[in-house]
Amino acid sequence: MQAYFFDISAFMILLCLIYAFFLEKMHKIVENGVVLSSMICVLMASTLGVISFTKAFSAPQYRMLFSVTVEMLTALGIALMVIFVYRISVYNVGLLRYMVFVIIPCVVDIVFCIASSLSGSLTLLRVGYAGDLLMLMTGINILIIYKKNSSLERTLMLLIMFVIASVMTVVEMMHPEFEIQRFALALLIAEEFFCLKNPDEQYEPETGLLGMDNFRESMKRRFFYLEKHKDVSLYVVALAIHGAETFMKLLGDTNEIKLRENVIDELVRIANGTPIYRMSKGVYAFVMQEEGRNEAIRIQDSLNERFKSVFGKDAYEMEIHATTCCIELPEMADSFQALVDLVYMAAREGRMKSKAVIDVKKLDREHDRYVREVDEKVRNAVSAGNLEVYYQPIFSLKEKKFVSAEALIRLHDGDGFIPPDVFIPIAESNGSIIEIDEFVIQQVCRMISDRKIETLGLRYIEINLSVPDMIQEDLPDKLMRYVDIYHIHPSQINIEITETSADTFTGMVEENVRKLSRLGFNFTLDDFGTGYSSLSRIIMMPFDIIKMDKTLVQPPYSLEKERERRNAMTLLESSADMIHRVGSETVAEGVETEEQLNKLKELDTEFIQGFYFARPMPESEFINVVKAKNKR
Repeated sequence: MQAYFFDISAFMILLCLIYAFFLEKMHKIVENGVVLSSMICVLMASTLGVISFTKAFSAPQYRMLFSVTVEMLTALGIALMVIFVYRISVYNVGLLRYMVFVIIPCVVDIVFCIASSLSGSLTLLRVGYAGDLLMLMTGINILIIYKKNSSLERTLMLLIMFVIASVMTVVEMMHPEFEIQRFALALLIAEEFFCLKNPDEQYEPETGLLGMDNFRESMKRRFFYLEKHKDVSLYVVALAIHGAETFMKLLGDTNEIKLRENVIDELVRIANGTPIYRMSKGVYAFVMQEEGRNEAIRIQDSLNERFKSVFGKDAYEMEIHATTCCIELPEMADSFQALVDLVYMAAREGRMKSKAVIDVKKLDREHDRYVREVDEKVRNAVSAGNLEVYYQPIFSLKEKKFVSAEALIRLHDGDGFIPPDVFIPIAESNGSIIEIDEFVIQQVCRMISDRKIETLGLRYIEINLSVPDMIQEDLPDKLMRYVDIYHIHPSQINIEITETSADTFTGMVEENVRKLSRLGFNFTLDDFGTGYSSLSRIIMMPFDIIKMDKTLVQPPYSLEKERERRNAMTLLESSADMIHRVGSETVAEGVETEEQLNKLKELDTEFIQGFYFARPMPESEFINVVKAKNKR
């Protein structure tokens, strides 16, 4: 009757746990399946234990069959419990290597059960309890050895329940009539159930991915394992999306969610079961299981290939640039903090140099320190008053005077100026480019109004708008607000868009260009020759002027080999001819010598921008230079 009571109690406990398991949606997490499997095994064992006490199955042959089956199910249940303990203590790393202390006792236990069934000997069946005890002792050993990898409360409670289950197993082995082992196991499973993670708490609601806390917990266990197994290497593939902080918040809630879901779906598809952790906005870590070098290579290659194509659709179809790196542990990082530092260092390097793949072994730590310092200065640039707008005049070959100028932002600190090619990519990445560009717009509109540039012979001022600017839905309203405040005309602002930015956000850029064009703003395609724009896109968008980049203008005169110079000259001539054929005027950038100037005159280039006529200069100096030149 005592055995009947304990089996009924175990049955009720486990039935309630299984109900709670599905009620709380625990089954959505694959690793929780280990506990569910142990629940089912012990539940079936308890059920058979109860049935064996009924009159219908009271015959000795039935009792023997039930006893053997119950013991086999119990052994499997215990094995799964120990595997779960190892899972939460050391994650999956080295699981098979350690599980010899679980698998062998479980197999031995089952063999004794089968032998007992064949021979009809209950003595052999009871010997199987030794296998159960060995597995339970293995669980206790794991909890003690890896106690640092879990909270003290969780470790202590599991340890107590494993000890109780072990004691009750010994008692039942000595006094088979008690049959209290399954009740103890039900209590142990109940304790394991409370160690499970609810999917609503474990996964981020916005992304459906594991977050930084989970990443820290997982890697803590892995690094602990690596300390014990010096011959093992683990791999982490990191992905950093360029400018994620900026463009994600500019798309608006609905479009941002759609784009994010598109990106996440692709990451999950590529991972193919490998855990993904979101470290921060746009930064993800793919953590391989033990060894996993080939899988790491596959994931990195797949990510690089996918980010060559566009994401989103319609007006929000865009190219998203990203950087990946593969980190071998512990060779490249021997702690969690070292791993995190390496990931973000690779992300900054990839962003600064526009690299898709970073070799972490070649990272320049001194340069990264400099980049982090600049990042801090960029974030505070506007509030600290460290920004200044410079102007570089643009010369008309036909009118023989300056007719416009390009506004260029400069950032200075106590040590001097920070190069634009250093701080602008950083500003685009951390989101401060929006504030910086608005500062430029405001300053240019003020200058146009205060200086009355039309009286100086200047028709317009060119401003550079970044990718984050061009995907803002309220960009036309923002520009018109400053135009109205300073009482200037939209035609006095010429907006420069780089060829690469037009490629990156095709739909939204085109939509904003057309809206602004209807309002009276003019447009220039900047840096022509540096990107990969299709000619059809250039023709379709209303560019009044196309700027030939200095990489087209200078090589015919700077390359050493004659053949290279000829090819460069052919490219320059073809580009100038094509621009004229599509109905746009040309500006040649980077003109520094008279030889270059004469060639550009032959090509009917309308405008010249470069050191040959003037360098970028502060506002007051710019006004004086324009006045002096245009009075001649």
